[in-house]
Amino acid sequence: MLEPQPSIELFGLVLYEPVNTLTDICVAVICLVAYLKLNALPQRSQVQGLFKYYFLSMSMATFLGGVLGHALIHYMPFFMKLPGWITSMLSVALLERAMIQYSRQWIDPKIGAFFSKLNIIELLIFLILVLVTLNFQFVLIHAGYGIAIVVTGFTGFVYLKEKNSGSKKILYAVLVSTIGAFFFVFKIGLHKWFNHIDISHVFMMIASVLYYKGARNLIEGK
Repeated sequence: MLEPQPSIELFGLVLYEPVNTLTDICVAVICLVAYLKLNALPQRSQVQGLFKYYFLSMSMATFLGGVLGHALIHYMPFFMKLPGWITSMLSVALLERAMIQYSRQWIDPKIGAFFSKLNIIELLIFLILVLVTLNFQFVLIHAGYGIAIVVTGFTGFVYLKEKNSGSKKILYAVLVSTIGAFFFVFKIGLHKWFNHIDISHVFMMIASVLYYKGARNLIEGK
């Protein structure tokens, strides 16, 4: 177990976990750029909108997580972590919904409608659990279920149907995210200045690029 990341002082402001904050903000910037690039494309489908807002909400979540959840947490009550947590849960739900919606061209309408409703119910259940308990574990469980089960399942189904590069890149993104989650959950870090959180954020950066490339390929039919 690594010792806690030391704080730094910048212009009289004490910033906790500065590298955690910086790597979170790097994820936010990558996701914001992805949103802007997808937003600049001609509007093609509902799937495009879902992917766009996935990146926008993930950008907001990681920025809030970095600033409120790490850098300034000692200035604020613990519940100020909630904005970042809740926004990240929304982003996972949007990614799930994007792949569910893309898959509906091949599945029975009733099955598509069922998973679309389940997507909302699942999000609401975990939101309530997080708000009641203030426990980050429920954020992780929601993300694990959403990415490992829903996104992987529907993306794998799409790949079997189309063999396209977009779904393949999203599956690679899931794999990279899983590796990052492994470092985070088991608290495997290199140094107090580059701990398990920073390593997981680096994998999130790589995964975000892959998610963007995959989403763009799906939107453009590649």
